[in-house]
Amino acid sequence: MWIINIIQLDHLNMYNFRMGKKSFNKPLKPKFELDRKKMRKLKRLEKKKNKMLDYHSNLNNKHDNNPNISQTPYIKNHVNADAFISARNDQSLSLEKQEQKIFGDATKSTQLSKNEAEMANKKEDKIIKDMEKRLGIRRKKQVSTKKDAFSTAEECLNDLENCEEFDKFEDLGNVSSDDDGNPKNFEDLSNHEDSKGYKNIEDSNDFDYSEDFEESFVESDSEGSENLRNIDNASDGENDQAATNKEMISKSPPPANLKETYVPPHLRNLSSDEILKRKIKGLVNRVSTSNLKAILASFNELYQEHPRGAVNAALIASVQDACLIRTIMPARLCAEHMLLTSALSTLVGPEFVSPLLEDLAKKLEEEFCERHGKLLNNIVAMICYLYSLKTISCIIIFDVIRRHLETFTEHDLEVLLYIFKTVGLDIRKSDPHALKDIVACVNDKASQTNDKSSRFLWFIETLTAVKNNNVNKIPNYDKSDIVEVQKAYKLVVKQAPLNLQIGLNDLLDADSKGRWWVVGAAWTGKDSQPQVQEAPKFDSKILLLAKKNHMNTKVRKDVFCILMSSQDYEHCFERMMRLSLKNKEEREVIYVTMVCALKSKRYNQYYTDVLRKFCGTSKSYQITTQFSIWDRLKDLFSLSAQKLNNFCELLSSLLKTKTLSLAVLKVVSFAEVKEVDINFLKSLFVNLLDESEVHIIEIFGRLQPLPLDTLKNGIKVFMKHFLKAELNDTQLKNMKIALKCF
Repeated sequence: MWIINIIQLDHLNMYNFRMGKKSFNKPLKPKFELDRKKMRKLKRLEKKKNKMLDYHSNLNNKHDNNPNISQTPYIKNHVNADAFISARNDQSLSLEKQEQKIFGDATKSTQLSKNEAEMANKKEDKIIKDMEKRLGIRRKKQVSTKKDAFSTAEECLNDLENCEEFDKFEDLGNVSSDDDGNPKNFEDLSNHEDSKGYKNIEDSNDFDYSEDFEESFVESDSEGSENLRNIDNASDGENDQAATNKEMISKSPPPANLKETYVPPHLRNLSSDEILKRKIKGLVNRVSTSNLKAILASFNELYQEHPRGAVNAALIASVQDACLIRTIMPARLCAEHMLLTSALSTLVGPEFVSPLLEDLAKKLEEEFCERHGKLLNNIVAMICYLYSLKTISCIIIFDVIRRHLETFTEHDLEVLLYIFKTVGLDIRKSDPHALKDIVACVNDKASQTNDKSSRFLWFIETLTAVKNNNVNKIPNYDKSDIVEVQKAYKLVVKQAPLNLQIGLNDLLDADSKGRWWVVGAAWTGKDSQPQVQEAPKFDSKILLLAKKNHMNTKVRKDVFCILMSSQDYEHCFERMMRLSLKNKEEREVIYVTMVCALKSKRYNQYYTDVLRKFCGTSKSYQITTQFSIWDRLKDLFSLSAQKLNNFCELLSSLLKTKTLSLAVLKVVSFAEVKEVDINFLKSLFVNLLDESEVHIIEIFGRLQPLPLDTLKNGIKVFMKHFLKAELNDTQLKNMKIALKCF
């Protein structure tokens, strides 16, 4: 009867496969298969047999070649060679009998006739059909398309739901099994069926089978093994068909009547904002230096799916819940949270980090009034890490230090020690002057304090080491967390950090004055400050004088009024710079200065100093001055005697002060000079030759390396023919020195 139980388990396995359950029966091993122990024994016998045959064959060869071999001890035990051969054959026959005994009935099973096997298969098919009818199983035709596969699977599911004994099949899956999911024995399965009220097939009287089949099965093990093969092949075919149907069902669209996925009770009635907060809180809790890139990618998806303001608010709330606690926060955890904040502030903008900084500033001010555990230490740690990642500047750090120096208690010393040990060397590099003021303030506090505790002395030692830039003398100096988060930041974020130049007062007054660091935000702080005077106010007489000199544009009018009303050339230069003139407007400064210098009744050295100051500041002013002089040199005949005299004095002064070189005279044609040109050049060279020998060498020597041979020869000819007769002895001597410089 055990074959019936096997058939039943095969059908159960087929339905378990369709229902997604694991098979709990193990394929049975046919009787004729040898186990390892018998196989080893068979190999030993085979080896012994071959060894014996080899030995006797070698012995026969030696006996044939050497007739004296009969004197060997082995041959002495045998009467003749025929007796020896017969004994050897008997021994080989005994080995074959042992082999047959090991194989047992396996060799007999191969002798079954083909007709007997077919009859056994037909009888088993009849038994299987009867079992299918009792179990309510209907065979389905093989599907050819995805549509047919889906309809067949849907009908199969409906049949299983309508089956009265479907729950009993589910209970069969709870039979005790081994590690592989197979039943431990068939007795447990049959007992389980009886206990559940399931009808045992062996005790059923309705199931009729042939007694001849039972007798033939008992008599022949080979027939049973052949039947097992057929059953296994049939079950394999059904399993393959079920796998094909399952694959087609997975590729086809799900039916409309299937139930939705299970949602836990605590997640059923949540709003979209609460779901967003849960997602952000999960990402914040998982943040680290290794998975920062993946976390930023997840936040990027959230920013695309949800409003930016909602994501910013939920993220800031999650960071504050994690960091702003009343117990001391681990340094690594605080560093990783500030790493996420800095990266998102760079990618999103200052509108993300601004609310967080404002909340930190307000809570910092509250902690100064009333302390709540280590909350103040955590706030200062967050600010220090944001400064290390260049999200904010050192202005806030110095404001926090000054605020602590006002009270200067033991708790303030603890916070100040943390600041100088963490970012002391960095703030020294950013603003050494502010650190110098802090050191002076601490020295004043130290002179007023009589009772100096050990913590105070430790703070003085740390501050001195920071001031002297001595890392080795800073006690417990450890910057590993900051270096690690900085490396992680540079690997993920390729943009430049924000480095917001805001102070503590700006954050505290953000609600009243506005947020100037956020693009597009309102800022009313400018109204409360004294306004800078945009346009200078001049005297009416100077404005009337500007109008008479045809200063018709606003820029020329302003330059003229500043030039006429300044105390000296440096004062004039400072006031000119406040005008914030652009490229083309800068030319008006040189133009107005030249006009004023030429129109003055007597030449004033003040104009030369103004031109020298501007030419020394920028190359553009020097080029503009050179072009303005060239325009005057080409139109000397149009100038009056007073203007010619002033122009000669201005040009000689610019040459003497090395503002310009003699190359400015290259526009003069010495071969075709006119009387006005001759008089102007005579006055110019006489003024230059009145200088000392050193100055003459410097003035004329600047022309030597320049490739201006025409200008050099023109100056030599002019000085020898037009100037030599009008010079005194000192001037003649200086002329010879000047000519040697060429």
